[in-house]
Amino acid sequence: MTPEYRPDEAGGFLQPITPTPASFKAHSPSNSSILPHPRSHPLKPGSSKESSLINYVDQRLLAISRRYELRSNPIANKQPTSNPEDRGYRDFGAVAIDLDTLVDVAWVSGSPSLQIPYFLTIALALSTYVISFPFFPQPTFKLLRKLDVVFASLLRGVHVQTGATLPGFNNGQGRVRTTEQVRIKGLVERTRVAIVEVAGKDGRIMMDLDSIGLDSARRIIETEDDFTTDGNETMDESTNDSETTLGFNAEEGSGKWEMDVARVYERTIVELGLSLNSFGVGEFD
Repeated sequence: MTPEYRPDEAGGFLQPITPTPASFKAHSPSNSSILPHPRSHPLKPGSSKESSLINYVDQRLLAISRRYELRSNPIANKQPTSNPEDRGYRDFGAVAIDLDTLVDVAWVSGSPSLQIPYFLTIALALSTYVISFPFFPQPTFKLLRKLDVVFASLLRGVHVQTGATLPGFNNGQGRVRTTEQVRIKGLVERTRVAIVEVAGKDGRIMMDLDSIGLDSARRIIETEDDFTTDGNETMDESTNDSETTLGFNAEEGSGKWEMDVARVYERTIVELGLSLNSFGVGEFD
């Protein structure tokens, strides 16, 4: 089991614990933001807290990459183990939840020098991994909306939902460099193509509760009320259907999600357009 990162604690780490929906809510962002509240000042370069964060995020990214590579390894996935980290991912829902956690950790650090490269890495992982699995709307769009707010906020230097100046962006510092903006632009375009592709693959929408756990599935819904459709959704803990639908009807296919597909990285596109055009880099294709 992986240690939980706590940036406000000495050393940054606690003993390994099992996250629960209750503990998740305790660290959830306010109603005005889909992101947790960041530190008031960036981590001091070279400090133990910065080192702890780097080690934690790097280890988790490696673990996520390893589980992705194991997704189609029948031998490894059939070996008896009590540690889910030893098995490959069965669907993108579990991938998105793991990446989502890293977004929160990097955001809380309030350190642009760490945030920008880590968010680029996470966004690249999303665009790479998502096409290898059936369409999994809720966690996919939840992660995409969070990354959209992250990139748009970093490009502006201001939280686009709350209007607060970001830590490390005072006095013109922390600006996203032009080369990084170009990388973000490329990832935005790549991701939008990937989401269109995966959403239109075969019209099937997967929600495998066994693979991500009932608590994780419930957490997605409880924190994403705007994804529900008619207010009548329920979840029965005795459900065993590997294609259980949460807030939608699988038979309706991907058409229900066309608007969300069209809105992928919409805030970031606006900010990139304003920023890159000022440098003469050019608009989106």
